[in-house]
This record gives sequence, C-alpha cells and structure tokens, in this order.
Amino acid sequence: MAVLTHTQTKPSTSLKGNKTKRPWVKTPLIESAALSEAAGCRIFLKLENIQPGGSFKSRAMGSLILHHIANPANANRRLHFYINSGGNAGLAAVCAARSLGYPCTVVLPVTSSPLMVRKIRAAGATQVVQYGETIAAAGEYMRGVLMAENTGVEDDVVRIALHPFDHEAIWEGNSTIVDELAEQLPPWDDDDDDDDEDNEHKVRRENNGELPVDAIVCSVGGGGLMNGLIQGIERRRKSTPPKRDIHILAVETDGTASLALALQKNALVTLPKVTSMAVSLACVRISQRTFDYCMSPPPGIAIHSVTLSDAEAARGCLRLADDERILVELACGVCVEAVVGDTPKLRGTKRKMISSHADEGYADEQTAAGKHRKANGHVSTSASADSALGSDEEYEIVSREQLSRLKEAIPDLTPDSRVVIIVCGGSNVTTGMASEWREKLDQGWV
Repeated sequence: MAVLTHTQTKPSTSLKGNKTKRPWVKTPLIESAALSEAAGCRIFLKLENIQPGGSFKSRAMGSLILHHIANPANANRRLHFYINSGGNAGLAAVCAARSLGYPCTVVLPVTSSPLMVRKIRAAGATQVVQYGETIAAAGEYMRGVLMAENTGVEDDVVRIALHPFDHEAIWEGNSTIVDELAEQLPPWDDDDDDDDEDNEHKVRRENNGELPVDAIVCSVGGGGLMNGLIQGIERRRKSTPPKRDIHILAVETDGTASLALALQKNALVTLPKVTSMAVSLACVRISQRTFDYCMSPPPGIAIHSVTLSDAEAARGCLRLADDERILVELACGVCVEAVVGDTPKLRGTKRKMISSHADEGYADEQTAAGKHRKANGHVSTSASADSALGSDEEYEIVSREQLSRLKEAIPDLTPDSRVVIIVCGGSNVTTGMASEWREKLDQGWV
C-alpha cells in the first residue's frame, strides 16, 4: 500500500497561544426570525456547516491532530493519520491534516453514502476504505488490519489512529464554540426589559461573566460535541458561581439513540445495530464521559435527552432550507425539529363532566401532558392524559396546545429566552435528497 508523504514542519500546537494556524474557522451566529416565531423564543443558529470540513468536526479533528503533532514523542518524525468515521469526522480529519501538511487515511462503514466517499477522496485522503456496518466495526478493521499491514512499509512513519469523538483534545476543540458564543450573543441587558417588578420574566439580568444563553441544542452521536460544549460552559464559570441553569438538549434519531438507551438502562450500553438514515450519528455507544455528564451534570447545567424519527429529522432539514436557505443533513435537521416541531402529545385542559345526580360543578382541572419529571439529567413525561385520567370517566376538552420538544423539556422558556442550535453539518446532503424527503413526507412519512 502506497503511503503519501509530505514535507512537514514542526509547529507549536497548543490551542492556547499557538503559532500554527488552527485548521478551523470562527463561524457566524445568526438569529432566525422564522424559527424564533415558530419556537416562541429567540433562536440563534451557530453555523458550523461552513467549516472547512463542512461540520463542527473541523474543530474536533483539528484540535486532535494539533495535539498529536505537539507530542514531544512525535518531534522530527513523519506522521500518518488514520480515522474511522461515519463521514464527517473523516472529511474534517483529511482537511485538517492536509492543511497542516500531513497524510490521512479514512475507513468508513459500508453504509456511508457515495457522496461522502467522493468528498473525502476529493479532499485529498491518502486512501478511503469501506468496511463493516458501523463506525466501531470500521475502527476495528482499521486498527487490527489496515494499520498493522502498513507496519514496516516505512519504518520512520508514525501511524496515529484518530478517535472520531472520544478524546480530551477533541472536546477542547469543540469547546471553542462556547468561547465564540460568549462574544457573539447579545448581553443579557440588551433584552427589552419591563419595569414591572411583578413580572419575574422581565427582570434585568447582568452577564457577570456568564454565557448569555438559556439553552443549547446539539445532536449526539458519540457525545464529543456535547462534551465540548459542557467543558466550554464550565471553563467560563470557574470564576463565577452559576446563578441559573444552562439547558442542553441532546438530540438523537430513533435508530441511533445510544444516549437515550444508556439513560433508560442507567448504564453505558451498546446499541445492537444502527437503523437510522442519519449515518453521521451512527455510533452504537456513547463515550464514558458523555454518560457521566448525563448521570451527574456539572453545577448549573441541565441535560435533556430527546429522540425523534428520521422523518422528523427530514422535516427539520426542510424547515431550515425553506426558512434560512441552509441545506443540512439529517443529523443536523433533527435539532431544528426538536426546537420547533410539534410533539405527538397534546397539552390541554380537561374537565370532568359530572353526572346529573351528583353535585353541580366541575372537578379540578388537569393537564393532559402530565407533570414533567427530571431525573439523572434527562427528562421523562407521564403517560398520556387519557390513560392517566381513566377510561370510565367522561371529560370535555377545553383547550389544546401542541408543544415542541424544547418547550416540553424546558417549560419555563419565554419570548426573551435565548436558544442556540448548533448547525452541526451539511456535507452529506444534496438538493436531490431534500426533494426525496419532501416527497416522502407528502406521502405520509412519519
């Protein structure tokens, strides 16, 4: 197997005060009027889809590669990077490695799209190999076979396996999103305040060094993005005790819900297989750090797990395309739908209809959504109102209000609340895919 060799430099690569360029860019933050109206609060979009590798993975892989270059053991040696990926991490690794002058080989599951394979090759990958049904299986082949076969081909080359999500340097790279949000979000005192002291939602709030946001919404594959966001929030709060929670809405699709399964089982478990079309989330097991964060969130951070269908993810992609002219993949659209899409449950008010032989009047009002329960950093809801209220009683529906998953998880959001959606990536999508999704939705895809 031929190994592509490049002339390499010896950069100083610490993220703090480094002299080498970072292989990612500062991305814009925009406020979406259309999504804000639909969500009932201020929705901001952090546009990670415009990174050099097409996703937030440019931060993750760029930081990890810089970490390995800076390792004294690798000084004055030729490096060759290898990565197993669902697509986005591989593309980002190739872009980052090539920009710094290093070769990179990518191993993808056989389920990866031809589009992503072509993009990774076009970005300059040394080799692209497809093996196995999952990212984990691709990784086992990469380390056990591919990298082993190359041993001895060029003895002076150090072969380095890049994990797609589970490494401190990855989380550090992703945490830079929070640093940018702190600069880009309007300060709390920019909100229109009401002088009425009785209105608790209109009290002037000062930043005091805190991140001026109420909630951040991100998708979860292995958890590297969420880990980085949490670490970024913690870093900014070290000198300032938190006065309120920042909520993190961790979103998955039904066939990739390794986080939701871990929370359900109260243990770090592995999905038997991935059945979702959102291949960028095709990780069968979250990182240990992600699980630990969810089971015991740091002070001032509340974590909520939300799972949606592929159809709902597609609907979110189309919302973003229609409202903001931004084309993203299912792994990203699922976050949009979690914020503005209707939950299947109906929140409403029912009142008991008393028979004529009983005292006149109505029973106490009850809400059909039931009371929310938070446990171990995630949110669960009660059973449907019809079953909870009983089948042998008659009830009149007084009002109905459909809730988004965001409002279901964080019911006290107001029109002034700030919610940031991490627009994580859009490399693995075409206009043709979007047209197919629209047609399927029109035909009843749910």
